[in-house]
Amino acid sequence: MLFNNPSVHTERAARVRGQTVTVDAVLTEISISGVVVISPKRASIGTRVEVFFEIPAKGYFRELSTTGFVEHFHSADNGFLLGIRFEDVPDEIKDYIQDFIDYKERLHQLGKKTHHKPDNS
Repeated sequence: MLFNNPSVHTERAARVRGQTVTVDAVLTEISISGVVVISPKRASIGTRVEVFFEIPAKGYFRELSTTGFVEHFHSADNGFLLGIRFEDVPDEIKDYIQDFIDYKERLHQLGKKTHHKPDNS
């Protein structure tokens, strides 16, 4: 769960642009209401940022960007984990994100079935 919505973990390239700096980041979690990224730079709580990322959705790779506010940050071994809550996400982008979440959940369920061993007792 991320910002009270179902989320999935991922590891995808992203860019985060603030008022004065743009950095390469790694998208680590996504929901229709926000993302968590690993950033080499810290951003203060309340900072408005734009996040750019690409996800497979509805049969194509989609390059998406949306704006949001940093809600939390934590130091990490490789930078800072930034929790970014989206603002005013267009329905089309929400649909793409939900399709990606559904895809990741299907893969997870398929992995469970593939690794399940029958009980021969």
